[in-house]
Parts: sequence; C-alpha cells; structure tokens
Amino acid sequence: MRENLPPLKSLHFFMVAAELSSFKLAAEKLFVTQAAVSQQIKLLESFLEQRLFERSNRQTQLTHAGELLLPYVQQGFSQFKTGLKVISGDANPNILRISTIHSFTSLWLLPRLLQFQKLHPELMVQLAPSNDLVDFNRGDIDLAIRMGQGGYKGLAEKKLVNDQLILVASPDVIAQQQINNPNVVFQLPWIEDTSPDVATVFETLCQTYAADIHGLTPSIRASNSVLLIENAVAGRGFTLVNKSLVADHLQNGSLLALLEFSYPSPYSLYLVAPAQNFEWQKVKLFESWFVPLVHQSFDNLDAW
Repeated sequence: MRENLPPLKSLHFFMVAAELSSFKLAAEKLFVTQAAVSQQIKLLESFLEQRLFERSNRQTQLTHAGELLLPYVQQGFSQFKTGLKVISGDANPNILRISTIHSFTSLWLLPRLLQFQKLHPELMVQLAPSNDLVDFNRGDIDLAIRMGQGGYKGLAEKKLVNDQLILVASPDVIAQQQINNPNVVFQLPWIEDTSPDVATVFETLCQTYAADIHGLTPSIRASNSVLLIENAVAGRGFTLVNKSLVADHLQNGSLLALLEFSYPSPYSLYLVAPAQNFEWQKVKLFESWFVPLVHQSFDNLDAW
C-alpha cells in the first residue's frame, strides 16, 4: 500500500456506503448514481489493495478490513467538520437553537424562557424537544440540555446540579398533617414510573417503609415524567419524580413532598455541545442566564 492518502471523495463515499450498508442508499444520499459510488469504492480498494465490501444481491457488508477502517474514516470527517466550524465561527449569531428533553422543556424551561427573551430580544430562541442526544454534526443545533450520567463522547459537557427523586401527591388526596404517615401514603393510588432506574429506587423506598410492593396496584403506568406529574397534580395518586421537575408545583402548593424521602437521582442536569459552541456569544448569554437560575431553583427546593 502506498504511503500517501487515497482520494478524499473515495473515503467519503466509502463512509456513507458503510453506514447505510447499501450502495443504492448511499447514491441517493450523495445525489449521484449507484455506478459512481461503486466506482469510488473500487478506486479506494485498488489504492488499499484490499476488499472493503462483500457484495451480494440482497445486502452489502463490510469485510474485516472495512470494519477496521470505518471508525477511523468517521473520526477523520468529524474532525474536518469541527475544524471548519472553528474557523468559520457561528453562521447564525442571532438564532439560538437548543435541544432539550421533553419533561424539562415543559415543566421548567418554557415557563421561564420569556425572561431570557426579554433580556435579549436580539436573539431568536428555537427549542427542539427530544429525549435523544442530537447529532451536532448536522449543524442545526447549538446547545443541548440533557438529564443524564455524563460521558458524552466527543462533546464538551458542563454538569449543573445533582437531582433527587422524591415522592409527591396533591393536597387534594392527602392532608398536610398526614404526609409523613406511610400507612396513609401507601393507601393512595400509585402512579407508577416504569423507567427501570426509577423502579429500582421505588423498590428501595418500599423496603425502607416495610411496604409490600407486590400489594400495590398502579392506577396509572407511564415513563413520561410530564404525564406522571400531570396526573399527580390532578389528584390521581402519588408518584416518584425528579425534584427539579416539580419545583414550581412544590412552591405553589399544588404538590406536597411525602415521607421526607429523597434519593439521589441516577441522572444529573448537563449543558452539552461541541467545545467551540460554548465560545459563541449567544451560547455564553444563555449560559450566564440559565445556570444561575437553575442553581437558584434548586437552592429554593432545599426547604422542601
């Protein structure tokens, strides 16, 4: 194999075809003919003196050599994109596009976002609620707010707060003087969060108060925090939720914290983005507003 690099175009066509496992789909994505994709792959294979694909009528699979090469090519093109962004800067300095999880968007961010827009009317904020981490290589998102465990590969992350899981219910179903009575609490209808991590904590809770979890029949089951909290506020039972998501409800009295129970949440709140995005003025403005407000919100919850 020669020491100089193969054509960049051939490497790009190889990467797309490998990711899609199809020359046909790669051609559609690249807006070229299937023959053009095949030609570039043959050129690369000739350069490397190795076959990269096993071709059949039904599917296209990578050879062992192709599987070894793919992650390096992907990393290379990712670095190209990052470098181009660094030197080109922010293409849309007046538009701030934020990806954030559905529950945090609905329950915390949206009620407060008007404050930021009043402070910075020159910026248009666009929210893209999603429970999946966005692909920043697509270039349509500037910043992500995630509830997770960190370790976002290839991205800069800023951990904001550690959350707690707490039990809550509406004052319509339990009196203030009974909120620390487990016999009363576990007689309420149970709104079950089916998320595995939360279910594990609920089992710990039941063991702590000698409650028979097998004797509890959930009246509502869901993994969507917004739905769980809406039903709790409506007086349909008690549920285990992230404290941050019920901050406003605790403060206005529409929910009560039960049994003085709290447990470290498996997830923390993060700001996540490519490192260079944190240098953009619009991201700095949002961060300088957002972070103190998050801390203030959590500090206020210490009394609950």
